[in-house]
Amino acid sequence: MILSNNVPQPNDYHFEDFTEEKYRYLMKLAKLKYNSISFSEYKNLGNSMLLRHDIDFSVHRAYKFAKIESEENIQSTFFLWMHSPFYNLFEEEIFDLVHKIIDLGHNIGLHFDAGFYELRNLKNEDIFDYLGYEKSILKHFFGKQVVAFSFHNPSDSILSEYRADCYLGMVNTYSEYIRTNYEYCSDSNGYWRFKRLQDVLKQPECNNIHILAHPEWWTPEVSSPRERISRCIVGRSRKQHEWYDNMLKTIGRLNVRK
Repeated sequence: MILSNNVPQPNDYHFEDFTEEKYRYLMKLAKLKYNSISFSEYKNLGNSMLLRHDIDFSVHRAYKFAKIESEENIQSTFFLWMHSPFYNLFEEEIFDLVHKIIDLGHNIGLHFDAGFYELRNLKNEDIFDYLGYEKSILKHFFGKQVVAFSFHNPSDSILSEYRADCYLGMVNTYSEYIRTNYEYCSDSNGYWRFKRLQDVLKQPECNNIHILAHPEWWTPEVSSPRERISRCIVGRSRKQHEWYDNMLKTIGRLNVRK
């Protein structure tokens, strides 16, 4: 049982849920009842599934998700974070991976970090300037319409103030309409924050569902959230070393090690 303050007990983590194999099983289970829809279709209620991926740490894991979903004929939306300390959208490899996700038939959204601007004395009336600016970057960079946005780690004040369905042509994933009409299931921080997805998918009374699944939490093997993040860190470090070595080899320079 999850406590009222959302702090899970040891038996509630369900580490075994967060594997690639289990994710495919959950998607197959979801297909038995729900139709995956785009956020632009959010008012099409009736066995509808909004499948959302906020990419906080790993675009590589996101691409794995995209392939699994494509194989299962499921459409989802991948929300890109301009300020992630774990990846850079302007890196060649990351740029190519995002395009591969799009080419598989998925949508992109903006994972908007209002906190980044608040720490730099953002005024509330300026939030739409930054929201629109980041949207324009993604649209220009990836040549794809940005269908929706999600707030990154939204504060209570953000959630209470920004409740409209859409802003600047993007669907607000935390809108009052979506929060009222869809059952919400989230894996934030590497565990089920509210209800276990497998249980929600089996609930007969759940007619519409909004799933937030962060790709980095789902790995080939069973592990803890901290171990999964370590996997992202080590993988990125290895890639950076490979890039450096290959760059020197390509331009014919010495790779001085000791």
